[in-house]
Amino acid sequence: MSTILTLDQWDDVARITIEKNNVPDAARRTAVMQAMFQAPSPVWKENMVGTVVWRNAAYKDLAEKMGFPAKGAQLFDVRDLTPGGTPVRLCVKSNKDDISRWFDVTAVQISENVMYYATAADAVVSAIHAQRNFVQTFSKTFAQLSTGLAIFDQTRKLAIFNPALTELTQLNADFLSNHCDISDFFDQLREHQLVPSPVSHVYWRDQIESVIQLAMTGQYSQSWTFPSGVTYRVTGRPHPDGALAFLFEDITAELTVTRRFRTEIDQCHSVLDTVKSALVLFGPNGKLHLCNKAYRDLWKSDPDSSFAEYTLRDALVHWEDDCLPNDVWQNLRERVLSTIDRNSWHATVTKKTLEGLRLSVSPVAGGMTLVAFDQILPFHTSVRAPMEFHHEV
Repeated sequence: MSTILTLDQWDDVARITIEKNNVPDAARRTAVMQAMFQAPSPVWKENMVGTVVWRNAAYKDLAEKMGFPAKGAQLFDVRDLTPGGTPVRLCVKSNKDDISRWFDVTAVQISENVMYYATAADAVVSAIHAQRNFVQTFSKTFAQLSTGLAIFDQTRKLAIFNPALTELTQLNADFLSNHCDISDFFDQLREHQLVPSPVSHVYWRDQIESVIQLAMTGQYSQSWTFPSGVTYRVTGRPHPDGALAFLFEDITAELTVTRRFRTEIDQCHSVLDTVKSALVLFGPNGKLHLCNKAYRDLWKSDPDSSFAEYTLRDALVHWEDDCLPNDVWQNLRERVLSTIDRNSWHATVTKKTLEGLRLSVSPVAGGMTLVAFDQILPFHTSVRAPMEFHHEV
């Protein structure tokens, strides 16, 4: 049986192998060596002292592009790699410029030598850098907001929060910075008495899950009022890749103003209800804004209870049906909707019950018009009451 002598030459390193002539094994070995040498990613072998004793074409090409010598170039710092361990991401910096290349490198023990396999990771590193830059920009943007922001990633860990969140919730910044779980986050809110009402532990867990589910569909928006009188508006919204965002806004001042405004409106209505004149206020578009008790009693109508929007047109139909024919209604329609002729004027109309009414029209601020009806002595007329109206300058 003949033997085969194989001479492998890599730059100034040579290896001689003598073996029996086994054609299938030799062909297989040749195919493997060709595949390794022509692989698109760097592959190399180092001996016990860390010297590169073999490298493929991709390794040589990388060395040339990064400005390293053609022979014996040590491109990768593999001191932290353990054969058989998990891949380690390593950087190769150019000797010619500021270009850097990133690879995920795996080490495999081969007898006394170690084989290294590198996979390009530039795209992954660029994506991570872009994401980090985005997060930094995002954080700076929301750092000045008075609304507390908490964004949880797809694993329900706190990924981003702004300073306003710590101010509103009084939660420790160290606790938030440690990427706390969403359940732990709400538990801390409960301990700080920043939840709507105290509930049992079992029900509290169900409540948290309900909040998360509603936030995932963008349907969570509630006002949380605390014993101290402070009220927060808490809103939950879904974010890309399964993330969740919660917004905490202090609306105590807003609610105080709203309540005060409503109180003033109620007081205004109460005062108007004491006025004997029947009063009704129309906006520049003809929408009825308010009326008093005297108006509702006079015309047996309550516009506030109307399901649809009540307008001047609806009122005119009602007035004309209840009164004797009179041309004053057309003039009234034009005056209320006019943006030019804003003078005060009055006229007289008669209801079908022969009850006389003095109609007064007065412009008010914001393009609104106040219409007042005052009872006068009844007219003894047959069919048609003459129209009388006077201007007041």
